[in-house]
Amino acid sequence: MAKVLLKDIAKKAGMSINTVSRALKDKDDISQPTKDFINKLASEMGYIPDYVAQSLRNGYTKTIGVVFDNIANPYFMIMTETIHKVLSEENFDVMIFTGYDDRAQLDLTALSRLVSRRIDGIITFLKPTESVALYAKKNGIPIVTVGRESDDLEIDSVFTNDLHGGYLVGEHLIDKGYKNISYIGVPSDIKCSTKRLEGLEKSYKQHGLTIDEDNVKFLNHRTDDIHELVKEVVKNQVSAIFCFNDVMAYEAISTIEDLGLKVPEDIAVVGYDDIEYRLSIPTKLTTVHNGNEAITRKAVSFLLNRIKNIDLPVQVHIFEPELIIRKTT
Repeated sequence: MAKVLLKDIAKKAGMSINTVSRALKDKDDISQPTKDFINKLASEMGYIPDYVAQSLRNGYTKTIGVVFDNIANPYFMIMTETIHKVLSEENFDVMIFTGYDDRAQLDLTALSRLVSRRIDGIITFLKPTESVALYAKKNGIPIVTVGRESDDLEIDSVFTNDLHGGYLVGEHLIDKGYKNISYIGVPSDIKCSTKRLEGLEKSYKQHGLTIDEDNVKFLNHRTDDIHELVKEVVKNQVSAIFCFNDVMAYEAISTIEDLGLKVPEDIAVVGYDDIEYRLSIPTKLTTVHNGNEAITRKAVSFLLNRIKNIDLPVQVHIFEPELIIRKTT
């Protein structure tokens, strides 16, 4: 079936192409009865607007690319849903991009795929590489990172105080009497992973305690399976495990229970992200709430500011986390 064009609608309506175009754009100089007639006729004929062609004319596609690397993690979908909600209020659409580089970075290959879709800007949960930062700056591509510090690359960023988040976990575990504890994080070259450990260690050090190096584990970039790591620290008779995020914490709980142990009676577990504030999960996980909705709203605000003025000074906002104590500690 041939694509229905504006000229086809104009011919059937007995009107000019310009009148049809302005009616479909809801222009004020077209009467409401004419708009209603044209819209009904366009719908009946199966007309689909060519947004790419429109973007070439006005310079904007009203589409934002959202980038993350693990579509199985509900945290990203929760955050993206809020991003979509906020952007839709500004008449922007969202295009999701996943599964890039196994180093958890936004690289030039990924950026080229995004730019080729003629998007107006990018919200990324992956830290851009230096080459991406330089290319974006040179070509005026608006980018905001979420959950990653990127101001060192002169890129707008919104993130939580991960060091303080780890510190809050440490204070809670010490208060509960947990001394022999473990930290399991994502790869150590991801700054927020090491920051959470740093905060945890800071708390323990202030109380004259140390965390055994054998109980500090980091995933490799090519695997997200933490079960073997959990088994290793369980053998070390740890009393609590702090995981980089909630999904890892749920997997840790599953492994602990498979070993015939109970949470928190035998081993306490703490996560990070607080996805339970949006999902009905019966685990009741102790976790760190990082202001998910506020973060996404700030990220969208930064991006829209950048789209309007590409030469703005670098925008940075750091949110303070909150410990949510539930039943796993």
